[in-house]
Parts: sequence; structure tokens; C-alpha cells
Amino acid sequence: MPIRLIALDLDGTLLNSQSEISEKDRRALASASERGVQVVVVTGRRIRAAAPYVAQIPFPVATITSNGALVRTPQGEVVYRNFLPGDIALQVLETVQAYRPYTVAIFDQPGRGQVTMEDCAIPEGPLGWYLKTSLDQLLLVPDLRKAIQSDPVQIMIGGPPARIEGAEALLRQSPAEPSVQFTWTKYPARNISLFDIMNRGCSKGHALKFWAKQCAISARHVMAIGDNFNDLEMLEFAGLPVVMGNHIQGLHRPGWKVTSPCDESGVACAIEKYVLNA
Repeated sequence: MPIRLIALDLDGTLLNSQSEISEKDRRALASASERGVQVVVVTGRRIRAAAPYVAQIPFPVATITSNGALVRTPQGEVVYRNFLPGDIALQVLETVQAYRPYTVAIFDQPGRGQVTMEDCAIPEGPLGWYLKTSLDQLLLVPDLRKAIQSDPVQIMIGGPPARIEGAEALLRQSPAEPSVQFTWTKYPARNISLFDIMNRGCSKGHALKFWAKQCAISARHVMAIGDNFNDLEMLEFAGLPVVMGNHIQGLHRPGWKVTSPCDESGVACAIEKYVLNA
């Protein structure tokens, strides 16, 4: 079963605990590319947040960003969108009103407003991250609902797990539930969780399936590598699912492969074992 497409998560997978790509991982990716294997980065990050790391891969790659909401070719052309409809976003925001200090509406637009929060936002949530990394994209508004003038990419609630975990139960009992897709990304060691609310059917796995079809590559020739719950659907799609040695407890399924942790160049180890030396 030769691998023709490698799907890679970023945080906790290709990026180590210092948010770096090891030289060993870069060399392994280059060797795979030289053999004609395609690579697609599949991340929960926005394209702006993913771009500095994608640029470190030594050849052009396709990108799937925002947990499957956007697919771009290696040349940067957007070929797939799956955004949260504005009316559903309003229902979501109404339901999770108690979590507004931790809630973000993410839009597919340049500049200020790409990430929008209410002015009640507090630094222990996403506000703290955006003040450090995305100040020029951040917009604070009095009422997040009034910012929904177009379909957002997604709604995200982030922060300490104890502060935000109740949001899922509220949404599962709300009128919006049949129209949305939930996914969690959890970092217990950092006391941070991300709860993404997307359009129904939007996932890394669905977007990867779309891109593999565009490339005329069947699932059995796809290797996916990930570490967290938002990687579940793409791992289930791939013919060869591989989880990192540092994967979140509860992600691994029987028969899935396990590679080394991200701090030990686990991506390179998987590529060497299942692609280069297969």
C-alpha cells in the first residue's frame, strides 16, 4: 500500500513543544516529496497563524485550515469553503452567552476583525493569545452578535477547561445543535482547551477527503498524522492513521500506528518507517 499523500497536523505533531519544526522532520518531508509523495498541512489554525510554519516546509504544500473550513492549493488558491451560516452563528452566540469572555468569531477577511471578541473578553481566554500574536487582526465589539454581518468561518470558545467545558452541554440542547459540528482540542499540561463550533459536516476529515479526491488519491494511499481530538476524522479517513507519542488520551483506536512524540521528530520517524523504507 504505497503512500501517495501525507496529511499533517501542526501543533503537537509537526510542531514540537517549542513550536518549532525539527531539521529531521524537514529532511524527511523533503525526501518524501522527492519520491512524488504529496503533503497537505491540516490544522485548526487560521491560515495567517499557520503560514509562518507552512513556509518552513522546503517545498509548496496544500493547506487545510480552521479544522477543515478552508482548503488551499500549494499555489494558495482557495478551492473549498465550509463556513458557519450567519443565522446559525447567531443561535450559537445566544446559547453560549455566559461564555462571551472566552468566545471568538473568526472571519475570512484580512486585517482587523478577522478575530472578533466582545469587549468583556478577559486575558485568560483567547484575548491573551491574540494580544500577543494577532493584534492587527483583533477587533473588540460591544455585542458579538452584531458583528455577524457575514458567515463566520467558525465560532471558537477557548480557555481553562473548567471555565468553558459547560458550553458543549448547552449547545447540544439548543436549536442550533442539528446544524453544527463540534470539535475539541485539549492541552492538559497547559490548562487550555479549544472548543470549535463549525458548520455541520465541517471537519479535517471531510476536507481531507475532498483534497484527496481532487488529487485522484484514494484513502488507502493516505497517511494522516495527528495528536488531538480535532484530528479524529482525518485519522479515521486515512488508510494509514498514525498518532503521535504525545497524543491526547482517548484519541488512539485499535490498529492505529503510534510514532515518537513531537519532541523526538515523530513525523520523520513515521515517514521513514511507512513511506521511505516501506
